[in-house]
Amino acid sequence: MAHHNDTTEGTLGETSRRTFMKATGAATGVVVAGTGTAAAQTDVDAIIDELTLEQKAAQMTQVAISSFEPEPSESNVPDNFGVDTVGEYFSDLGVGSILSGGAEPPSFQASDVVEGVNDLQEYNLNNSDHGIPFLYGVDATHGNVLLEGATAFPQRMNMGATRDPDLIAEAERHTSDATASMGAHWTFAPTTDLQRDPRWGRFFEGISEDPKLTGDISRVRADALEDDDRLTACVKHFAAYSTPNNGNDRAPVDTSLRDLRTNVMPPYRDALESEPGTVMVNSGAVNGKPAHASHWLLTRMLRDHYGFEGVVVSDWDDLNRMITNHDYAPDFRTATKEAINAGVDMYMIGNGGSAPGPVQYVDTVVSLVEDGEIQMDRIDEAVRRILELKVDLGLFDQPTVDESRIGQRLGGAADTAEQLARESLVLLKNDDGALPISSQDDVLLTGPGVDSNGNNTRALMQHGGWTLGWQGASAGGPYPRQNLLTDALRDRVANLTHVPTAYDNTGWWAGQGDGPDQQTDENGNFDFTESQRQRVEDAAPDADAVVVVLGEGTHNEGFGDRDELVLDEAQQDLLDTVVSAVDDSTQVVGVFLAGSPRGSPETFSKLDAALFAGQPGSDGGPAIADTLVGEYNPSGKLAFSWPENVGTAPVQYNRYDPTSTGATDNTPMFEFGHGLSYTDFTYESVSVTPPTVGNPANRSEVTVTVEVRNSGEMAGEHVVELYNTQSYGSVLQPIRRLLGYERVSLDAGERTTVEVTADLRALEVVPGDVLALGPKVVEAGEYELTVGQGGPTTTLTVQNTASITDPDPVPGSADAQSSTARSQDPTMEDVVDLLKEARRSS
Repeated sequence: MAHHNDTTEGTLGETSRRTFMKATGAATGVVVAGTGTAAAQTDVDAIIDELTLEQKAAQMTQVAISSFEPEPSESNVPDNFGVDTVGEYFSDLGVGSILSGGAEPPSFQASDVVEGVNDLQEYNLNNSDHGIPFLYGVDATHGNVLLEGATAFPQRMNMGATRDPDLIAEAERHTSDATASMGAHWTFAPTTDLQRDPRWGRFFEGISEDPKLTGDISRVRADALEDDDRLTACVKHFAAYSTPNNGNDRAPVDTSLRDLRTNVMPPYRDALESEPGTVMVNSGAVNGKPAHASHWLLTRMLRDHYGFEGVVVSDWDDLNRMITNHDYAPDFRTATKEAINAGVDMYMIGNGGSAPGPVQYVDTVVSLVEDGEIQMDRIDEAVRRILELKVDLGLFDQPTVDESRIGQRLGGAADTAEQLARESLVLLKNDDGALPISSQDDVLLTGPGVDSNGNNTRALMQHGGWTLGWQGASAGGPYPRQNLLTDALRDRVANLTHVPTAYDNTGWWAGQGDGPDQQTDENGNFDFTESQRQRVEDAAPDADAVVVVLGEGTHNEGFGDRDELVLDEAQQDLLDTVVSAVDDSTQVVGVFLAGSPRGSPETFSKLDAALFAGQPGSDGGPAIADTLVGEYNPSGKLAFSWPENVGTAPVQYNRYDPTSTGATDNTPMFEFGHGLSYTDFTYESVSVTPPTVGNPANRSEVTVTVEVRNSGEMAGEHVVELYNTQSYGSVLQPIRRLLGYERVSLDAGERTTVEVTADLRALEVVPGDVLALGPKVVEAGEYELTVGQGGPTTTLTVQNTASITDPDPVPGSADAQSSTARSQDPTMEDVVDLLKEARRSS
């Protein structure tokens, strides 16, 4: 265990805490949220000057807790953590932060959590040597999904389908308020990783495969999550986490610098424009370097290039994972040294296992500084960022939260949640007007929805992971506030027969091994019993329509990794049984509750209609039911491309030609932007203003105007999307790339003029040869702009090549560019870069 410096023990001891805080300005209210930067800086510097090296290292420590009780209890800390009670995190170590990982605080009851956080904060202030308030971080990723009765918003995948940043911001403002009211100071959101590989177990956490759409929504989410002055956001996972080579979580990615700079990293940059307080690091490795050890990622790009000034936190146990997962570092000391020197400010330590605990981490940091392997200035830099964040959040001024707040917020924003769920539903298929179902119909509803104990498990599929639990809520509850499909549909049709089939989510930990807990599918244990089969066969012939729930169970991270996209065999058997039991006049409708594109072409060929609901959260039930019966006209657009099988993945829409040569066809089953309606929308008279841009550095947006008409017989909402579909340049151009979008609502027969802002940053490419080291630019030329998929076009002319976002060569490029490799004469920026590199190497 680290030892405190005896020379400061009397100064910082419990009896003199108020004296110390007064001396640094905190106890007098000088250091409060909203004070001037200079005053806050002075006070933080005074605190840093008083801290011992051990105390500084402890501020750089975040520890997962399973109990708010500081004294011994049934939830003691792991044996290898070097302390016996939660209280000793503060009294012995003085840690700077705690977290409840996996969306699972010590209690799911709101009053227990807020009282527990307040009591633990008071204990910390009264028993730590320095009296610095701790930061409490949680996974409030789609609403405050840590408390029973809270509103769970649709998952991030659903958010991308809405193309509605304003509505998403409204939802996240509630998340901010509800999470801060619980006593948390920090949510590990937004996830800003591109959604490319559907094998990845965290696919549902992505917004989109498109960098502009991901960036737009991540920016408003980061901003809205910080709406409450007591809560900070966390842009993650920097960078390139979501494109592992083999589709498995935390696996390495090999990608080009051109792809990194053009597609992968811009969404993080967009999110950072909202100035979030924290950034979390990618658990994987990029081009052979663990992200946690990458000085280029965490300092050259994130700090120097993007200007981020907040706290960089590791992901869960990821310093240790440089040893156990990546086989990169020979020991924990080496991993710690490389991570801190690369730019990690705080280490997130899990709550068990064989990974080093907080005592070993603090001792390791102290030893590295004493041996000169980490400079004290680097430690002070990290601690300063952590303390400044606490100042910005007002924790020195008011360390605890009003315990009456949470009761007024819990379960709120229901209208927003329901509208967000509605707008996220994507109508994939609708042959011969199979949908909407008539409210006078007799309907059979079937599909996964019950376990062996009779618990409603379809509720779990409706919410997904990070919902009152890491892998999602348990079948027996507790649950978020929820309105379920069965109840909602029963209220909307003449007669509903419900035959749920078996789904159990208690075996997710079994992985791919053998044994009684082994799942039938990566994301759930599904079954179709003989009694269920008999009930379906009895009910189906009398139904006017059969709604079959299909998809996958709750999952997260590596436990959700999948090697195939076909439905579980039990679900395939169910669908075959339904099709065999009905005649041609009965409509068979599939409702997909899934966090990834599950279902083969064969599956869709058996359905008359298919509605992709994703994981729509608390109010998914009425949103789906309203859409099935036509009380709401679907308007969602896929934010990812749906491959026919894993052999063709990834098939992101903005890839390069050729997509296939020879016998194979890599065309997605459903393209990015696909989404049907119960009515028809037509486009006319498209134009762009101005039609010519001289220098895109001076004008990064143009306006495309199009006449939109609802030419069908039903009112509806519609997302007008604008793409660049044809262009030429010095490097390959994407097949399509999204430049803008606008949501519009039209009555039947109504016509309106829609103006779509085209973001020219989406046209930037990295020119030059394979290394792709130069500035990003919009190249001079003509760009075809197309409204929708295959709609009318217009042409934008760019007269001069210029950069909008990255006028400088990529950081670190000077040492890689020889005089023969340069495509142009050195600029002053090149000279400065060379001098910087020479100084670093000297």
